[in-house]
Amino acid sequence: MSIIKKISNGESIIWVWKIDESIDELIELTNQTTDIKNEIKRKEFYASRILIEKMCEALNLNYQGIKKDDNGKPHLINSKYHVSISHKFPFVSVIIDTKKCGVDIERIDEKVKKIKSKFLSEEEELIIGENLKKLVEYWSMKETAYKVEGNTIPLKSIEIKEKLENLFCCSIHGKTIEIMTKEIDGHILSYST
Repeated sequence: MSIIKKISNGESIIWVWKIDESIDELIELTNQTTDIKNEIKRKEFYASRILIEKMCEALNLNYQGIKKDDNGKPHLINSKYHVSISHKFPFVSVIIDTKKCGVDIERIDEKVKKIKSKFLSEEEELIIGENLKKLVEYWSMKETAYKVEGNTIPLKSIEIKEKLENLFCCSIHGKTIEIMTKEIDGHILSYST
């Protein structure tokens, strides 16, 4: 199990796992099951569940499983803690917190340029310019903020303002969420603080 990053942030913990195990090795590490056919998606599923179990162990939480709400947001069964999951093979990231939380991991990839008009405001497009890393950072932060909010909202309506280097304020319907970013092996990790 290759946990490549562990972050403690107040009441929350964020872990990132680089999956290098075979599907059989992952299955041996958990009692979870899935009917997902795609091998990469199966690996992401198993790795995320194993990671959550290990994180709950580290927090002395009784892990009873995950359930998803009507919006697809995961919740720890019978726990006051909140959880958020993200994966972009070969990485899986999870945050567990005492308050609503979000995490996202995205590959720094030219493909995101094709969809930037769907999630950036005109002002944000001017701020980012042609900076691919910054573009992916904004995409990832908006995904993280969306996960904190937990409801269907247009990503363009999430406003981002840089507070400090790698610390941003995201505004959704008058609510402010602080989000940190880190670059990890050609990917952007963003998480709520």
